[in-house]
Amino acid sequence: MVVRVVAQVPYQAESILMRLRERLEPTAYFFILLAVTLPLVSIALSQIFLGTAILVFLIHWISSARKPIIFPPFKLPLLLFMGSTVVALIFSPEPRIGLAPINKFWLFAIIPLTANLFDRKRSEQAFTLLFALGVLGSLLVICQFLIVRNINTEARLTGFMGHWMTLSGELMLVFISSTGYLLFGRPDRKSLWTMGLLLISIALCLTLTRSVWMAAFAGMLLLLLMRHFHWSVLAVVGVSCGFVWMLAPQVIQRRMQSIWDTHDPSNYARVAIWEAGLRMVEQHPWLGVGPQRVSRVFYEYHPRPEDRNRSGFYPVHMHNNLLQFAAERGIFCSLCWLWFMSKLALDHWRGFRHQSRLGIDRAIPAIGFAAVVTLFLAGLFEFNFGDSEVLMIFLFLSSLPYAARLSLRTTIPTFAARTVQ
Repeated sequence: MVVRVVAQVPYQAESILMRLRERLEPTAYFFILLAVTLPLVSIALSQIFLGTAILVFLIHWISSARKPIIFPPFKLPLLLFMGSTVVALIFSPEPRIGLAPINKFWLFAIIPLTANLFDRKRSEQAFTLLFALGVLGSLLVICQFLIVRNINTEARLTGFMGHWMTLSGELMLVFISSTGYLLFGRPDRKSLWTMGLLLISIALCLTLTRSVWMAAFAGMLLLLLMRHFHWSVLAVVGVSCGFVWMLAPQVIQRRMQSIWDTHDPSNYARVAIWEAGLRMVEQHPWLGVGPQRVSRVFYEYHPRPEDRNRSGFYPVHMHNNLLQFAAERGIFCSLCWLWFMSKLALDHWRGFRHQSRLGIDRAIPAIGFAAVVTLFLAGLFEFNFGDSEVLMIFLFLSSLPYAARLSLRTTIPTFAARTVQ
């Protein structure tokens, strides 16, 4: 009897280990799902879950005989972008203050985790959770507005976030993903999704962030034309914009009008900051002025020091992704980032054209493509790629289409091109 029990111990232990291995993959998925959606509520929680997802996924990879890890086919521009950032830091006059961009590199683990752990059903779950948290954040913004009432550009609503730019950038991506899912994904309870989108739209307007308004509008129009390419779409959108203008509070109407006002403090500040940034690029074309040094050396390149006391003048960065990378890390780094974004957009557009029937398979590349275009357009007036919360959601939305496109996958650690059948 004792011999039989002893003989069963190794078998039972192996059975327990097998069950644990089977739970590792769904556990890693659960953690990465929370990591890419909770930036809408708390960056600290989302990054804790990201770190946990990385750890569980690595344990799963080791325990499964180290099967090849799927990685999307944009590793070259991404690695060059990261490498040129490291080189710019090494040659920076103040390398100790420039570690923040390097510290953000671990967030790019979202890319392989998304590509390896998501499928159609899990993608739908992610879109639903993003939508739900976006509605929750929007309700908080609307409640803040009802309490505060008197909002302006100097004191804006922030929701769960610490800054209105972070809030508006996140809501922009949630608005785009939810619009794309509603148009192409055929979700249940469309009326509920429509009402939620309306709440997100109201919250977006209340952020008073013009760059996000323009980008979100362009992304929505792009998705509508991708769904139904016809002049009637433009007519309906035009009429809807007219109604929105008439119903909008005066503070929003004034903010819209300020887009074209050359005397607006924000407009003046951006033009002046861009001029100084171009001087930085002209004098430091290869390696820039150094990561995180733009604000420290800004007035060495800006000819009007009296602007220090001007309202709305915040030269903490270039308010433009391309110019920011060129000014602090060099032109080559900026071009690598542009290559990376162009590769994403082209791949997702091809994936969208390849899918002709409505459903989640068409919704995923449509959302990915619109997310890239929208972030790029908003990034013409803001350094949104440097915002961790926005970056995490963007990396997820732009990596998700590769999880459904097996023929475009490559693997690491060998980095050898391999077609997955």
